[in-house]
Amino acid sequence: MEQVLNLDMKEYRLLCEAERLKNIDREYWIHAQAFANNKATLRDRKGRLIYHRMNDLFDYEKELKRETSKTRKTRKKEENPYIRAMKKYLQEKQKKGE
Repeated sequence: MEQVLNLDMKEYRLLCEAERLKNIDREYWIHAQAFANNKATLRDRKGRLIYHRMNDLFDYEKELKRETSKTRKTRKKEENPYIRAMKKYLQEKQKKGE
């Protein structure tokens, strides 16, 4: 916990993004296992496979794009005037050595 408290905002954001990406990878492997388990048995009424490829069940690239678009939106939100003013105040305070 001590390490998390010592992170600056940039490092904290990277840590959060890494956790979200790790969760996407975890989801992918869960779906891959489900795909492997059910590939032989999951068929429609005519006997054809429902999921022919893994991407039919879980689109990994789509999930990554969705996650990166989320992080871009949160970065834009951070640039509001209050946060900018707080950053400026903290930088000035550091320069003075307080």
